[in-house]
Amino acid sequence: MMRDEYDVVVIGGGASGMAAAITLKRECPSWDVAVFEKKDVLLKKVSQTGNGRCNISNINCEDQETVREFLRSVGISLRADDEGRLYPYSEDAKDVCKLLIRSAEACGVELYTEANVTKLESIPFSINPRGGFNIFVGEDEDEIYAENVVLSTGGKSFANYGTSGDGYVFARRLGHQVKKLAPALTAVEIIDNIKSLKGVRTKARVHLLRDGEEVFTDLGEVQFREDALSGICIMNMSGHIKLMGGETPEDGFKHYDVRLDLVPDHNSSEVREILKERLEMPGFDEAYALKSLVKEELAQYMIRKEKVFFSRWIGEKPSAEEVAGFLADELADMRLKVKGLKGWNEAQVTSGGVVLEEVDPQTMESTVVPGLFLTGEVLDYDGPCGGYNLHHAWLTGIKAGKGLAR
Repeated sequence: MMRDEYDVVVIGGGASGMAAAITLKRECPSWDVAVFEKKDVLLKKVSQTGNGRCNISNINCEDQETVREFLRSVGISLRADDEGRLYPYSEDAKDVCKLLIRSAEACGVELYTEANVTKLESIPFSINPRGGFNIFVGEDEDEIYAENVVLSTGGKSFANYGTSGDGYVFARRLGHQVKKLAPALTAVEIIDNIKSLKGVRTKARVHLLRDGEEVFTDLGEVQFREDALSGICIMNMSGHIKLMGGETPEDGFKHYDVRLDLVPDHNSSEVREILKERLEMPGFDEAYALKSLVKEELAQYMIRKEKVFFSRWIGEKPSAEEVAGFLADELADMRLKVKGLKGWNEAQVTSGGVVLEEVDPQTMESTVVPGLFLTGEVLDYDGPCGGYNLHHAWLTGIKAGKGLAR
């Protein structure tokens, strides 16, 4: 049964909200602390992260020991993979959720699910010398007072996990600036017809160009879909595809091209020589020349482009050197036009949010509204794949808990 009044209410029962509540309650055991979660379960997004393995952090993140110590304190053992990604040793995200919930209950945090906050109001000191907040919960908008509030509502990605952007609305109404929101760490839609490549996975160096100028590059596995590119390096790239001020999606995205180097361990000249040598071998055509260099589907895609290109040479058959040169250039510089980004239901995180200049970086307290603390994805932060975003959630939650306890 909810109280009418709390010292602190945490709105949002995800990673940062739970970290804030546990940290605070351990520091201040006598305080009344509650977590209000709109969904029917806590930590729903955490339970699915890392394909259920829970990529919990990364050894290259800032304040690593602060987060590791918190995770150890709730019983979570860690292991790192070769890329520095940290997982619970069991590689089971549900273990992480159960340990956090048990730890919160053990120290006396009140946990409420299906507690949908519909409105949040700051109380002026002229009305109440303590200040504080009125929180309205549920369809009946039951009114609850809290002296302090931690806004840990998450972003807009994966709305079925409860992250539908409520926190941005609350923050804006309380006077905060919210930087333009966009889906991030998502697949990139392509204009070119790549249907024949659907399902292909290949190592490539990815380059993102805006009006011909490189703005991002990475090496990794690229996954071809019917109308889009995916994979970790592509998702990291997606955060750099941004609409400039006043641009419509139709106008803005046309500035971007993706360049794929499908043979990143060789330069174009080396590939040209390899292909020329093979094309001069008895019984070898383009298809056999490309075998063991790229997947069959990619080879056929390149051969079709080559046939179209050289069909302009009416009456002339291109030499092995000319064919090798064309294919080598295409393999090293496969150009695709960006159509857009996949939407919120595919994005792992949200780009944009409450501007960081309006939040104390040590305590996570708002510099606009006293007693309001902001954590996790509600802030203007989106890191790369590999545990950075979940680490940011833990770290900002811990900072908020300690900041409240001061």
